[in-house]
Amino acid sequence: MVQVLEREKTIKERVLTIEPTARVERLRKKYLDTTDHVIIDILRIRTRVWQETEGEPREIRQAKAFAASVREMPINIYPDELLVGWLFCEPRGSHLSAGQALAIESELDILSTRKINPFLVSDEVKQELRESINPYWRKYLYTLPPFPPEVEKGFFGRRSSPAMRRYFDGATLPHWTAGYEKVLKKGILGVKGDAEERISRLDLTNPEDFKKFTFLQGIIIALEAAAEIGTRFASKAREVAEQESDVVRKIELLKIAESCDQVPAHPARNFYEAIQSVWFIHIMHALDNEHASGMGPGRPDQFMYPYYEKDIAEGRLTKEDAQELIDCWFMRYSQYYVIWRSDAGSYGTHTPHTPGHHLDVGGLKSDGTDATNDLSYMFIEAMMHTTGMTEPTLGLLVHSKTPEDLLVKACQLTAMGGGYPMFINQDLRVGNLLARNEILNGPPISLELARKGTGAGCHELVLPDMESGFNFTPLNLAMVLELTLTNGWNRVFNVRLGPETGDPKQFRSFNEVKEAFKKQMTWRLRKEMINTRIAEMTLQPKAFNSAMVEDCIEKGLSKEHGGARYNIHSVQTWGRIDAGNSLAAIKKLVFDDKVLSLDQLCQALDSNFKGYDDIRKMCLEAPKFGNDNDCADEQVAWVTHVVNKEVKKYKSSYGGCTVVAEGPSASYVALGKMVGALPSGRLSMTPLGEAASPTVGTALKGPTSILKSAGKVNNADVNQGQTLNMRLDPSIFEKDDGFKRLADLIRVFVDEKVDHVQINVVHSDTLRAAQQEPEKFSDLTVKVAGYNARFVTLHKEIQDTIIARIEHSL
Repeated sequence: MVQVLEREKTIKERVLTIEPTARVERLRKKYLDTTDHVIIDILRIRTRVWQETEGEPREIRQAKAFAASVREMPINIYPDELLVGWLFCEPRGSHLSAGQALAIESELDILSTRKINPFLVSDEVKQELRESINPYWRKYLYTLPPFPPEVEKGFFGRRSSPAMRRYFDGATLPHWTAGYEKVLKKGILGVKGDAEERISRLDLTNPEDFKKFTFLQGIIIALEAAAEIGTRFASKAREVAEQESDVVRKIELLKIAESCDQVPAHPARNFYEAIQSVWFIHIMHALDNEHASGMGPGRPDQFMYPYYEKDIAEGRLTKEDAQELIDCWFMRYSQYYVIWRSDAGSYGTHTPHTPGHHLDVGGLKSDGTDATNDLSYMFIEAMMHTTGMTEPTLGLLVHSKTPEDLLVKACQLTAMGGGYPMFINQDLRVGNLLARNEILNGPPISLELARKGTGAGCHELVLPDMESGFNFTPLNLAMVLELTLTNGWNRVFNVRLGPETGDPKQFRSFNEVKEAFKKQMTWRLRKEMINTRIAEMTLQPKAFNSAMVEDCIEKGLSKEHGGARYNIHSVQTWGRIDAGNSLAAIKKLVFDDKVLSLDQLCQALDSNFKGYDDIRKMCLEAPKFGNDNDCADEQVAWVTHVVNKEVKKYKSSYGGCTVVAEGPSASYVALGKMVGALPSGRLSMTPLGEAASPTVGTALKGPTSILKSAGKVNNADVNQGQTLNMRLDPSIFEKDDGFKRLADLIRVFVDEKVDHVQINVVHSDTLRAAQQEPEKFSDLTVKVAGYNARFVTLHKEIQDTIIARIEHSL
């Protein structure tokens, strides 16, 4: 008799609570099989309106362009859909803003065929861009304001820089969340009523009130159009239903029409309408932004739960139907990718960049009790059902009272290997928000309000409904360390990029090295802040976005010009761990053990360690962050502190206080190409460390030691959040106790007051196989930095950095 062995269940089969429906699986495969393509419908509309409104106030022009986009964009309803609307009209359709259209103009003929990050683009679209759209916008976007002489002379201030040109896109401030809950409760027409009431209180003889009128008028123009988006889709759904022969599908289409008749113009009455309304608001935020980067719904398990709870209690909804609806909603976030030039540094060929539609689950209520509910679990389940989708960027807000069941559920999702969820320490983040009171421009943040904090973009900390969004000021701390040891000279470009802070050969103490670092950092930060001021001059008032942000209507100001209750600016750092490790090596080798002189070390660095293998060996063996080693950890903590102290001195043009963030995207590779060899043993032009993550290959004592090192830093100094990547051996989860072991590690993460950790669970052999046969791994999703991507779409340089991460055990 032949014995038949039972097949061992996959992790997915072991952990699912509800099986995904056939509809969800059909849609998932359809979206994965769809090719990214260029969409210019919105750009075409905006260009026409901009031409028609020459001479009108920019507040009105922006509002009219948004209104026309909502009223004229193509309306598509596809088979199987339970929700309607797309960010830019179609699945996997990527919109071009005016600045992006100009930036990629020279690459239009290779855009469809380039190896990394291709986008289909028709000959007709290329012709229209070249002959009609781009000529109009070129005179606006490349006519930059005058640069101060010190910026003109600076390497990063060159007018020819693609990075500089991307600033001048008329874009709003990204990385915020606002309006979703407000519209659920009041409807768009309710918000419009607020604006009308505010106009009625203006005294137009008062110069300050007079200045507010035009912006408030723009809000009303925008909201009138926004209230019509539902009726457009309702009409389309009924039109499609008339042609539908399948009775079940006809009923679905009529239900869509009924929902769209109600939302978002009016308050949502049930869970179905709540999800559709939230998605409509997201679409319109993207239309007003002119892109969809860095925006998300915040904490929808909190503000959508009352609708779910009521429907379940009254028998209008089953949990299974709700899960299918959530699954379909989640997949819509993965249908848009940002189009970059192939030479655009950290973007372009280096990454098919997801926009960062962040949402969090779990966390705390305003009274300090745990906020977990059924939707918290169901949102995690939705990520389990939609393998291969790269968004939404799901985070679990963990705190000391997080239920074990929820934490284990999240760990089960992690074990499936897609890089989700992020684990975010809400206990620490409450402290971060309270710490902003020291430098805040708005009313004090109460403890109750701080507990409402959430992530935006990758996972940057924001107060929902109340913040402006923010520009990033870049600060490459690895380069600052290099300039400290070259008296301001950059070895890669062979140019002076910093002030003269002393010949390092003459430094007689470690404190002199640190003082030179501080001077270089202060100078570089000031230079980058000036570049940022220029970018802020081009910000355009966005009426719809601003209408959703608290106080903009009352102040009569856009969020781009100080209308938000809290205006925040961000300094984005790279290379903090590289700088700390390098300082630790200098301290250990030169001043403590005295096995090297600074002269010898600098000679080795000048030669990129060529001919100095013995010195590089010593540098590599010097203490490294991530091993619970006080020598290295103290230097990282010191760098963090001095940067934060300097950053807090600055305000933005829109009145914002300035805080530090560290979410590096994929730019740790590109920015590494600007930095020469470092005392940590890192070679010239190789990737920098990934934000708060230990340098690749150096964290040799396991995950707990990594968290202990990270916990020695005053993480409140990195006020807006920091990215910590880890990789775990999949064999940990061959038995169910592996989920509990990871949950225990996350408890350590909370106790050590670390801000964030995200974990890839995938073998190096699997990743290498995907490099060799990408067609077999089309849905292999990995965490890159603060975002996810399908591994096979990444540039090999990025793939290699992910493979190089140590595969830890627990």
